[in-house]
Amino acid sequence: MTTDIGGVSFAFNAGDGDLDLAGMLPELPGLDQIRGARIGDLFQAPDRFAGADRLGVGVSLGELDQVGTDLGHQDLGHQDLGRFGVGIDELGTDEPDTDEPDTDELGLHPGVDGREPPDRPGLATDPPIFVDPNRRLPFVWRDPIIIDRSLLGEDSPDPWTWVPTPPRNSVHRGDLDVPVAPSASPTDGDLFESPDGGTRYALPRYSLAFETTGDPRISIVERDGTAILVMAFAETPSPAAAPGVAKLPHLVTVSLKYRVPVITGGTVVLDLPFPSVRIDGTTVVAEMPLTTPGLRQQLLAALSSLEAGVSLVAGRAVTVGVPTGETMEDGRPGYRKERLLLEWTAPPSPLVISEAHRNRLGGVAGGIQPMGRTRIPFDGRSHSYWQDPARPERFYFLPDRFLLARLPGTGRPPALKVRATSAASVDDVRVTLEFYAQPVLVRERLEAARPVLQEEAKARGVDAPVRLEVLPDPQPSLRLALPRGGAPSTGLVERPEAEIDLELGVTHAETLALEDFRLVYDALFGASLSLLRGEVRVGAGGTPEDVPLELRFDRTAGDVLTLTVTAASAAHIEARLTNAIESRVRPGNPPALAVCAGRQIPLRIEGLADDLVLSPGEGLDVRLVPRTPLPETGAQGVVLDQSEVVVDPDREAIWALVFDRTAQPQLVREVSVEAVPALFAGPRGTGPQGDRVAAFVVTVERGGTVRLTEDVPTGVTTVRVPVRPLLTGAPPPPLRYRTETWWQSGGIGVSDWRETEATILLPVRTAPSPSPQGGGGR
Repeated sequence: MTTDIGGVSFAFNAGDGDLDLAGMLPELPGLDQIRGARIGDLFQAPDRFAGADRLGVGVSLGELDQVGTDLGHQDLGHQDLGRFGVGIDELGTDEPDTDEPDTDELGLHPGVDGREPPDRPGLATDPPIFVDPNRRLPFVWRDPIIIDRSLLGEDSPDPWTWVPTPPRNSVHRGDLDVPVAPSASPTDGDLFESPDGGTRYALPRYSLAFETTGDPRISIVERDGTAILVMAFAETPSPAAAPGVAKLPHLVTVSLKYRVPVITGGTVVLDLPFPSVRIDGTTVVAEMPLTTPGLRQQLLAALSSLEAGVSLVAGRAVTVGVPTGETMEDGRPGYRKERLLLEWTAPPSPLVISEAHRNRLGGVAGGIQPMGRTRIPFDGRSHSYWQDPARPERFYFLPDRFLLARLPGTGRPPALKVRATSAASVDDVRVTLEFYAQPVLVRERLEAARPVLQEEAKARGVDAPVRLEVLPDPQPSLRLALPRGGAPSTGLVERPEAEIDLELGVTHAETLALEDFRLVYDALFGASLSLLRGEVRVGAGGTPEDVPLELRFDRTAGDVLTLTVTAASAAHIEARLTNAIESRVRPGNPPALAVCAGRQIPLRIEGLADDLVLSPGEGLDVRLVPRTPLPETGAQGVVLDQSEVVVDPDREAIWALVFDRTAQPQLVREVSVEAVPALFAGPRGTGPQGDRVAAFVVTVERGGTVRLTEDVPTGVTTVRVPVRPLLTGAPPPPLRYRTETWWQSGGIGVSDWRETEATILLPVRTAPSPSPQGGGGR
């Protein structure tokens, strides 16, 4: 699994041994700085970091950019190419690429030994992945760790040191020292150019190579008693290739994807990266050790099955300049340097080998073994765990629930936006509600399941430590119960347009009529538990597994309290607890732990009353007393479980945060203006003796003008009013209008502005102004 923090990815297995380390990743010292980190910033973990025996001694993550890194190795600065599964190709260039990352920068060294990276509990040992820098938020843990420098011993370094790089401002194209892409989102079929335009580049593609017999170049070789799957790929030209076009420098990764059935029905897609990739001229050779029992037969069965849908994905990592869309001071376009991973599904897809080829590789007849499901109860609910048949020590699980997220940064606002559109009537008003919900995992549930799953792995002949990952379901679906016509829905309806990632969360935008939106918005404050029911359904092709979705402002994913340590000793920790959100918070007495060199010491919080309520921004000094004295070296972090903290949602404050004011939507209302006959004659003394009203001209603010006469005493106009008050049930603002009275004698009287809630306006007859120009107005 990959957790993103400010654009930098740390790979680990969510359920493995040191979940305490996994929990530490979302909250690091200098939290505001870390969350503001950019791709390319330098992160380091010093040798004395607690738990360095797990993380790796002297780990230097270096300038990660968009390259995910395997933290399971002893020293990221001294890894060979094979352990990272990356091939480097800088052939075909007419000029040196001074900015292309060298092997030291990426922690790579030439040579491929085909060995699989060593297993380390709690950390991923799979080859690296190139992550999408736009992935929104990290996986949410119930009890994130807050690390503070004052908790450390005097001689201890910071657990993480962040060395910021200069801001990535736009530069002129001529200032780049890498090839330039034609757009901000290039494809592998584009033509790239050198900054001066003198050299053109194309990115090659790679297709599976074939023997003269017609079989693909797939073999299984034995090295030191280990079977290794070897696949060869031939370089194929890009659509942009042409005479005089050089090859764009790039790195190469290869992965194999195929469908595996679930024993209860449906399928999931597994992705197996090749840990060893090397380039030999125009040929790429990818190798995968088949060390796990059953992996060889599983892969051969998949390669022999059309239903498995085997595909081979070749990724090409490039460093290029892309246009930013900004304009420099001199009017020229701006550029910035980025590293991108451009993937290509190598033909043929799906890949199927012949029966004879399978037999030569040591395969036997039979289908793909399905993934088995084990159900383990925890806290009154049964949870499913799926076992990989090819790698029996690997199990997949689902999050416990999805909760409305809170965004990082000042105020930690809810991840929800409300947008309305202009309309010609109240019935035509449409409101779009867009939300982002994060997956939440109870760590204790995984720890309780681990012994049972370990026995399941042993029953399959594997003694390796159990590894847990989020289920890679290819077709999760969102189901919501939404009101229609002002009435609650009787069932759940699938929302196929929702974007779902079981690790990252759910993003969805729902457009509602005004009366339905009001019901839904009230439900966000807990007004109804049935109006806004939802779930993420997994395994739609077979027996479904549903993960609850809860959208409520009083129960969100993400911290609502911050804990700032002010002083620490072996006997106690002094800290300030602060409400970081827009609503009042009732902390109660949240459990707390001190993390000390891999141990967790329970803390008792002194200074919190049971009925304490913290207003937004309000803080309270507390003392955290350990059950046993803290070690002399201090603690590396404090775990504060905020799962039971109660939030009293502030309607006005939340509305100010979630309503999108950029559009300023308006409602066009129809207004009638009517004059009774008596207004034209009027009582004696209103105007000059014997004078009559020739016409009334009524002007409506934010609307039109109506002219009334005795012959035409009625008229209609439209007025534009803000939609915003209507969304929350507030009455529309009053109408403001003014009347000009035109007398037959030639005088004009102008009334003051009047306000009314009515939709039928009566003109206000006004005597002529003494001024020849008229007056008496506003």
